[in-house]
Amino acid sequence: MDIYSQNIYEVIQNGTKKHILIIYNISKNHYVGITVHTIDAEQYTYVQSIDRFIDINDLQEYNRKNIKRIGLY
Repeated sequence: MDIYSQNIYEVIQNGTKKHILIIYNISKNHYVGITVHTIDAEQYTYVQSIDRFIDINDLQEYNRKNIKRIGLY
């Protein structure tokens, strides 16, 4: 799977802003994504193509209304 920074979006979830990597488009308004981090932690996986860390255990479904803009990494 190719991972590009264009697939990173900023979302607001429970009042908190975060960046997610969209990995699957379920429909026009629903997506599956995982959280993207700039710092390393034991449970994160490094993705060289975006030079960031992802939390594979944080796979979630997101609605289009939660997506605020494309993340500018």
